[in-house]
Amino acid sequence: MTGDRPRFSIIVPTYQGGDALLATLRSLSGLHAPWPVEVLVVVDGSTDGSAEAAAAVGGPLLTRVVVQPNSGAAAARNRGAREARGDLLLFLDDDMLADPGLLVAHDARHRAGAGAVVGHIPLAPGAPRTHLTRGYAQWADGRAARLAASGGAVTVADLLTGQLSLAADLFTELGGFDETLTADGRFGGEDTDFLVRLSRSGREVVFAPDAVSAQQYEVDALRYLGQWEEAGRTDTVLARRHPGLGGETWVQHAGNGRTARTARWVGPRLPGGLLSVVDRWAAGRVTAGHLDAVTARSYTALRDLHYWRGVQLGGGLHRGQPTLAVLAYHAIEDVDDPRTGQYAVPPEALRAQLTALRAAGWRFLTGQQFLDHLEGHTPVTGNGVLLTFDDGYVSVLESAVPVMRELGAVGVAFVVSSLVGEHNAWDAATGARPLPLLDVAGLQELAGAGWELGAHSRSHAHLPHLADDALADELAGARQELAALGLGTPRFSAHPFGEHDRRVRAAAAAAGYDASFALVTGRARARRADRHAVPRIEVQRDTTVPELLALVDRPLVAPHAAGRQVARAVARAVARRLRRIPGWGHPRGRRGANAPRRGDAAAGPLSGPSGTGDPVPSREG
Repeated sequence: MTGDRPRFSIIVPTYQGGDALLATLRSLSGLHAPWPVEVLVVVDGSTDGSAEAAAAVGGPLLTRVVVQPNSGAAAARNRGAREARGDLLLFLDDDMLADPGLLVAHDARHRAGAGAVVGHIPLAPGAPRTHLTRGYAQWADGRAARLAASGGAVTVADLLTGQLSLAADLFTELGGFDETLTADGRFGGEDTDFLVRLSRSGREVVFAPDAVSAQQYEVDALRYLGQWEEAGRTDTVLARRHPGLGGETWVQHAGNGRTARTARWVGPRLPGGLLSVVDRWAAGRVTAGHLDAVTARSYTALRDLHYWRGVQLGGGLHRGQPTLAVLAYHAIEDVDDPRTGQYAVPPEALRAQLTALRAAGWRFLTGQQFLDHLEGHTPVTGNGVLLTFDDGYVSVLESAVPVMRELGAVGVAFVVSSLVGEHNAWDAATGARPLPLLDVAGLQELAGAGWELGAHSRSHAHLPHLADDALADELAGARQELAALGLGTPRFSAHPFGEHDRRVRAAAAAAGYDASFALVTGRARARRADRHAVPRIEVQRDTTVPELLALVDRPLVAPHAAGRQVARAVARAVARRLRRIPGWGHPRGRRGANAPRRGDAAAGPLSGPSGTGDPVPSREG
């Protein structure tokens, strides 16, 4: 080890790590490291001699042992980060056996531009075969296979601090781990809280299948059940802290399933003494190595019961109903122009925004999927976002398509039909810098990449200012021109400048569009029930990732509820007229003046079933 600044600081927090910690430190001695590396062992109040034993472990890597009073996992990790001197921090649990190529694999991803890296954490060879280790092995192998098949697309549920690397500067920027979540010996939540902030920061988090550390997985089966209850309580705190997380957690734990519903009802009502007896019986069988169906089902049911008991005692998971949002972009390039530069989003900003949306649980929709939701053909089973791009700039093909292809997304491009292959004349007329628009070949390439083409009028006119004939020509004429160019007949339109009124919306319907889009501006707020003024969130150059996440968490569009809202409005109008007829019942209806009136509330954000899924096999196991 030289005096050079380390490339990596490996931080190993431990509490009563014992032999597992020593095995972890010995495995680090075999790491391939062509640059300086340091190891920091943070002993969090252990009384088993871990500090002395860790200091005695030799090896080629500089190892420092830091001892502190027992303060919890978050405090131990933060202490290690403060003491670290490396450019990159690698957090590693004290029961991980590192593969020799672990650091090289992490380093390669960081040099390729990753913001953070997680690896594969299989069950260590030679681990005892129990219900817990069998379940962990299935979960770890399934996670690796799923992430590899998705091209390494990582969600919050895939992130674990058991093996996680990121730049030291980024760790400081994010504020480290929240130590209040694990104070006084409480279990869980500090990792999820940090990883949510990491994923929503816009940094790219990647999975490296060749970054391997095998988990020894020495878990006390009885204590493990109690940890699930603590985790349930903590998840209620995190769901209130991070908008959207409660819905994700609900789906991950199959909140709509029969087991979860039963656990939520039984858990808080079950006497603690009886639960303890059953826990000890099931945990004893797991510890003894019983792998029969009775043991497996009983223990799994108790685990779920403890989790949902914790959720109920914590006040329940705060979760919004599934929603849809629509984003509106323009050019995807860095434009230095005082008039139009604000409306152009650089490619790196687009990548950060979409990466954060995906990490926050938002699904990217196609135009057809959005239309199906709009018409009520398919229920909404999770938060979905439609990505739209106005005007048809060349930069959309050159810059947006590559970014979105990597993230598994396509968009809808709204084209000014009479200006195909030219430039943004409506802006240039005001002195703005001309920006090139896609020609027919470019639009065909865009469609070939899976994108849908929509109409943005014929000339980007101010539609509400036009006479009826000119308005019809701008909307119906755009459909005809695009079809004549061999680009298909568009199903969607977007109102230029976001401007519309009752006449514009009626003309869009008469032109044959299935839906039309507005912008979230003062002049674009039509009734949400109008499918020809579907509001979109306009993303601008200075829209930050946190601002965008806050905007989509307060959606303005409730597509498939729109029809029901219209029906309710019509029903209320008819009821008001009927009540004016002499002798037509009680003026407040036949239920009495104080009865609740179900039809009076306007439809809120689009809602639907939350979806189902298998419970997470464990919290890191």
